[in-house]
Amino acid sequence: MTRLVTTALALWGASVWGALGLGSHKVDFDGLRAGSAPPNWVFERARWQVRLDPTAPSRPNVLQLSPDLSPERHPSIALFNPVVCQDGDVTVKFRIGTSSASKTAGIVWRYRDASNYYLLDFSADSKNVALYRIKDGISERVPIPGPRTGVGGFHHELRAGQWYVARVIFRGASISVLLGNRKLFETWDSGLQTAGRTGVSTRNGASASFDDFRIEKRT
Repeated sequence: MTRLVTTALALWGASVWGALGLGSHKVDFDGLRAGSAPPNWVFERARWQVRLDPTAPSRPNVLQLSPDLSPERHPSIALFNPVVCQDGDVTVKFRIGTSSASKTAGIVWRYRDASNYYLLDFSADSKNVALYRIKDGISERVPIPGPRTGVGGFHHELRAGQWYVARVIFRGASISVLLGNRKLFETWDSGLQTAGRTGVSTRNGASASFDDFRIEKRT
């Protein structure tokens, strides 16, 4: 598989609000030309671009996978390049698209390279939230404790076409996941303890939209 990596080389623009606190950055993608690649982002296995979306939480722009690509079996990832951290809080608003066959959206953190990172996958197809550790190119599901979990992950009635806000808090081996104002679960995994970048993802060419990405670096 050809690996396509696109890096936008530009200065901080209106799409990035300055430091919101110690080690904190927020990106809303507004003030950028539709169809362009946002500055300070790196793309793995696909092209991503700024697109107009009248439903965006902060109008008018969102980040989406380029629509002219064939579906990829592996996750297509967009990474916020300036911040590298081992511990942090990452928050993003997302909407799973209704037009593609695959209806997923995801968050990644501690991304060291294409073979080592964590992935939190939201699926409107299977109505669940699953956590994966990709280490040395091998993907393994991280167990999630609690009564609402099974082989597919944490059960949740996700709907395509609806905006959600998700937050991942990662500190050492502890991983907490919130959706809206509700804590979905907390779990522990020590498989990847190195610093890396954070970002968003889709699978199989899903047409998810992302807005108001925020990363707070803790270490």
